[in-house]
Amino acid sequence: MKLILVAVLLALGYCAAPGPVLVETARRGLSNGFRGALAVELGSLAGDALWVGLMFVGAAALAQAGGVRLAAGAVGGLFLLWLGVRALSSARRKRPPENGSLVVEQAFATGAAMSVASPYALPFWIAVSGSLSGYGVSSAGALGYTVFSAAFMITCLVFALFAAGAISWGRRFLRPRFFFTVDLVGGLLFVVIGLNLLTVTAGHLIG
Repeated sequence: MKLILVAVLLALGYCAAPGPVLVETARRGLSNGFRGALAVELGSLAGDALWVGLMFVGAAALAQAGGVRLAAGAVGGLFLLWLGVRALSSARRKRPPENGSLVVEQAFATGAAMSVASPYALPFWIAVSGSLSGYGVSSAGALGYTVFSAAFMITCLVFALFAAGAISWGRRFLRPRFFFTVDLVGGLLFVVIGLNLLTVTAGHLIG
């Protein structure tokens, strides 16, 4: 029971923490509704599953190598810059909300890429992998890892449904100008975070 509780609390903290994925979920949801927001969250969940799999085989411990951290910072920074430019372009065009399967597919791919390339995910999973023994996961063997992973992923799925539903419900009360504001603020946020990551990564390379 303690194992499940730890997994649930970690998942809630990880999913609900303000960050690029949550911002993109809100941006897509306000523009495209429930399906757009859920697609980002499910894409992110697919990326999280990859990290969970790496934790299973112990690869998270190897990820402490400086080269992996630098690569994650560079890829994550460039990807956030790309998202920022796209969001600012949408704000400039003041485009109307879009719908359709292509939009949903793009949202899913974006969520997955953000999760896999996120430089924030790497330190999180390294910390989780290193501390699981203290919660009795390692001593429980494969069963312990399976229970922990299942509880974590299910909690993330529930959060994804809740976040997508809340954003979709709230969008009906908003005026068109608000969508422009969301694109503008989200784009600027992505650009600032992306530039910061690239600056920090370049500093480590030079240093």
